[in-house]
Amino acid sequence: MNNTTTNTRFSLTTHIGGWWAQRRESGEVAALRQRCPRATLAAGQIPPAVGTAWADQAPEEFPGLAVSDGAWLRCSLGFAQFFEACRLQRELGPCALPSKAADSVWHAWLKLDPAGLADWQQRYFGRVVPHRESAALGAPQDACLARTWVGACRSEGASPLGPQLPLLFALDGLLRLPSGWAYQHKRDALLHRQIDGFGQPSGVAFTHASVTAAGLVALGLLSEAELLSLRRQQGGDGGGGTGSSSDTGGCGAGSDGDGCSSGSSCGGGGD
Repeated sequence: MNNTTTNTRFSLTTHIGGWWAQRRESGEVAALRQRCPRATLAAGQIPPAVGTAWADQAPEEFPGLAVSDGAWLRCSLGFAQFFEACRLQRELGPCALPSKAADSVWHAWLKLDPAGLADWQQRYFGRVVPHRESAALGAPQDACLARTWVGACRSEGASPLGPQLPLLFALDGLLRLPSGWAYQHKRDALLHRQIDGFGQPSGVAFTHASVTAAGLVALGLLSEAELLSLRRQQGGDGGGGTGSSSDTGGCGAGSDGDGCSSGSSCGGGGD
């Protein structure tokens, strides 16, 4: 085999590999955009200046956060999904933001143009949600997380009984954001672990008791009738192992009352 043949085959292999990578990325982007239509619509109307400000500021405030086009798409969609969750849970109380990656967009926009951010929220979600530290939400953080969880699940047409994670809860793990939170849902419970400096879930997993079937019913986020219907759809009692789990990221916005990390940096919502 001469060098010309070898180089031709190498070039063809590289071309095919690049084509498949582009096709895979295109499919992932399409799937992301379909998960929560209202969030996709709203995120698409975020002014380009916000994305520029985010790319400049976010890596300094959130070390290790990627600022590629793909990262911006995921962060902006997760950010918009949080406000959709707040809209859906408006009558039930405040929500906690379960992603530092999504919070990075909130911080950048607040610094750049708070009036424009308020107008965007009002236009696409019917209200303005103030940015508050998690300790200032005026409600137990675990309950705030449960409201976000149910709102985000409903925004995607997914079951609040898991195991699928809404984008908002998967976001930090998808981006492997150091200091973010990695979530998984299994055995009728939502768990979170800290993401370490290598972008991997690390340390002890903390359970959010409010984000269980019993906890959601107790908070009025699921009715007994809805719980029974969801369990029937899942083909079982819905309370034990679901048969799968997700080890992707997000943040837990709740305290288990034992002094462990709550996983929530901020939140908003409620009237």
